[in-house]
Amino acid sequence: MKQAIFKDDVFKKSEYVIKYAFTSGGVKYYQFDDVFNIPYRRGLEAIHAYDELAMKCDRDYLERHQKLVHDILNGDKITMNEWNLLNQINDQLKQRLEWVVVPDHIYRLASVVFFDASENPANYEISYAKSKIEHWKKSDDIDDFFLRKPIVELLPFLRDLEGNLAAYFRAVEKVNHHHYTNLYTGFGETAEKKYTDKQ
Repeated sequence: MKQAIFKDDVFKKSEYVIKYAFTSGGVKYYQFDDVFNIPYRRGLEAIHAYDELAMKCDRDYLERHQKLVHDILNGDKITMNEWNLLNQINDQLKQRLEWVVVPDHIYRLASVVFFDASENPANYEISYAKSKIEHWKKSDDIDDFFLRKPIVELLPFLRDLEGNLAAYFRAVEKVNHHHYTNLYTGFGETAEKKYTDKQ
């Protein structure tokens, strides 16, 4: 493997070629030069993040969908309202498959692909990744972050949304909120509160 070379020797001990990617909120972020040649721990997280991006659902969403379907089908008697709810949540799964992208899924993928000088490139720490995502959200507006060259190269379809990216993501977030609200209606807690607690 090639040795990474930096003027500031940030990752001089790395066995991988690492290059500068971008700066956000005063913090420099880096990435592996070859996306197919990265340490396995970070690679596994990248696979999970790509899966979420492709499915337009994270594990939490799918578990809640499954639980609601299970609760309805295993009740004493299925009411017309419950049949309607089953149809509604099945339709919303179809809608999600037709979406271009959910912003949080891109942030998650970016948190795997891009790392700062304080991180060990070979590992992926979920708690630190969450704080990194919060830093990105506070430091940049949507267009500034998602239309950076390294991120557009990672996800070329973002180029097609240029010019209305913020409006698109606001619309997606509203639909996402509605979908979660539908899933929560069968769980005995206020849908709005449970969705808010998840955030």
